[in-house]
Amino acid sequence: MSAISEELRTEQFVMSLRGVVPYVYEQAWQAVLDGTPLARTTLHRGPDGLLHRTLRPEARFRLQIVDWRATRAEVQDARLAERLAGESAAGLPLDRAPLMCATLIRRSDRDWTFAWRYARELMDRRAGLRILEEAADAYAVLLRGGIPRRAAASARSRASLPGTTSPVAASPVAAPPAMAPAVTAPPLTAPPLTALPSSHLTGVRTRGPVAR
Repeated sequence: MSAISEELRTEQFVMSLRGVVPYVYEQAWQAVLDGTPLARTTLHRGPDGLLHRTLRPEARFRLQIVDWRATRAEVQDARLAERLAGESAAGLPLDRAPLMCATLIRRSDRDWTFAWRYARELMDRRAGLRILEEAADAYAVLLRGGIPRRAAASARSRASLPGTTSPVAASPVAAPPAMAPAVTAPPLTAPPLTALPSSHLTGVRTRGPVAR
């Protein structure tokens, strides 16, 4: 049974999307995360009692896809709330990269809900919003048959930098603001993927648990 650390915090974004091609969306996320060491980072508790980072050579982004179209809308909402609460309670395994979980839920023939949760020791809210925007941009490029910028850069860097196994002290990418700014939905401009208005993008900050 995994030990739970109440000291760690997670960030969770829930986003309403329309017109998603799931396999391409998963590829877009992989392309973005391949281009940053954040995706290859795992955490462990050192003898000093502090969390330390280890970089792995590669990490696979796991997008869970579920279909709720056979369920009434009000039941879907209740199931979503229950699912998000369950994910928050279950925690994230510290030894698995990337330190995040993502689910794409089909609500109707056109409408989807994307839920993404990650450890705040990995990155702060603003960095998370940037990743969301870059994933949307990468999705647009893939739909056009191109190669996302991060994927191309990461292929070059992996050839010369296989990864680091020596840990360094863990710290967030940037200090979180005293009060979180208003969350706006990143522009998802590539057809057929569109985002619903910014009021449908929610961010939830929670304290623990993250499994280790």
